[in-house]
Amino acid sequence: MVGYGIFLGCGLLLMGICLYARKKGNRDDTNSMIRGDGSVGGFTLTFSVLAAWMWTTSIFGASETYALYGIWGPISYVAGACIAFAGLIAFLAFLRRRFARSITWLGFLQVRYGRRTKLFYYIFAIIAPGYVLIEQAVGIGYLLESFYGSSFRVLSFLSVLIGAGFVFFGGMKAVLEEERITASIILAAFAAGAIFVLTKGDAAPVSAAQIPAPAEGLGELAVTALRYFIMAIVIAFGQIVFDPAYYIKANLAADTKTMGSSYILGGIVLWGGITLISSLYLGRAAFAAGTDVAALFGGVAKVIFSIVIIFIGISTIAHFMIGFLGVFSLDLYEEASGIDGSDRDRMIFGRILIAATAVFCASMAIALEDISLLTIDIFCAIFFAAPCVPLVMGCFTQRNFGKLPMIASLLGIIGGLTVWLAAPGSVLQNQFVGLAASLLISLLIMLGGFVNRLPYDRG
Repeated sequence: MVGYGIFLGCGLLLMGICLYARKKGNRDDTNSMIRGDGSVGGFTLTFSVLAAWMWTTSIFGASETYALYGIWGPISYVAGACIAFAGLIAFLAFLRRRFARSITWLGFLQVRYGRRTKLFYYIFAIIAPGYVLIEQAVGIGYLLESFYGSSFRVLSFLSVLIGAGFVFFGGMKAVLEEERITASIILAAFAAGAIFVLTKGDAAPVSAAQIPAPAEGLGELAVTALRYFIMAIVIAFGQIVFDPAYYIKANLAADTKTMGSSYILGGIVLWGGITLISSLYLGRAAFAAGTDVAALFGGVAKVIFSIVIIFIGISTIAHFMIGFLGVFSLDLYEEASGIDGSDRDRMIFGRILIAATAVFCASMAIALEDISLLTIDIFCAIFFAAPCVPLVMGCFTQRNFGKLPMIASLLGIIGGLTVWLAAPGSVLQNQFVGLAASLLISLLIMLGGFVNRLPYDRG
């Protein structure tokens, strides 16, 4: 019952935040619900980015890589993710300068490649954030089941519904309020944890002095970890570049400079430092003890860690849901209805799809019980690698490739997954080869578009 009690307490606090934010906004106004009634300051945006980018996978997945690659695992995980996030920031800055009217990258694709390509890419605008959203619910359910024996299925399901409820009732204002609190909790917990570890406090899961030094020969894993480092870049970039919420939030910044500095501070400096230090510490401690990360915690540390993970998971779920609401209400409504309806009609349409998406994702989270978050990440990297190629290539050329982006994405995905399943090497080698095949097939097909004379689209 302890796990349910902690979860309920966090849920009630989140509900209070939602009700508070709801009073300040108009639930039938897209500008209020999706854009938060205008621009926000750099401080708010930094905390929003940190809370949205700090996933349950950032804790469990990064620590899990230590068992596979030694100290190079967390280093590769964090470095790869930071490089990918830097790529996202560059893409966001490009869109603000060249395609200021685009709400998300979907509008950019329509201008660059046409309406059919944009409609095709709706697949990735929904599946990419949807699967990461599901990961967060899995992380919450896994932790509370490990700590307190609580039902993985019940808590995973409820986590998604609570995150969706934030967006359904409170919109962007509620999300930003909750993310400020979540980011504060993350920073406070990290600082307190560092103090407890350094002072050998009882609240630390294990003191630094109790963790043996890495065994000799870990450096031999560096070559293998290099492959994972390349994979980590593609995994992270595929996860975030198709996430509509980052684009909507970027537009809340008053100017490109504020957006860039906030995203760098929250998504690279703060996230990178916290994740690297935490994953090295927890990964090494779990590896030395021959157990998983959750088993390291007890007493007060267990309760604190539970609260942090619940807030991290639900905050990220709400982040993805606000992205869905933006795409459904501001873009898909017009595509589906063929009319420019009122704000109220758009919000009703968006809420209906948000509710349906929440139930579906919650059901999928239940189905992923006992599946490693790191395994889910690597599988999806192959799936999302191919469609990244046309998206990025659109920044460097004004050529309209017609149907080629759709063909390149589909054949890249099929080829990558086929190679991954059929390759005779080890599991880790096959994952890398499958990822490389997904990227290269898509890239070669897109490069083939330069051979033929095709019309230009200058936006």
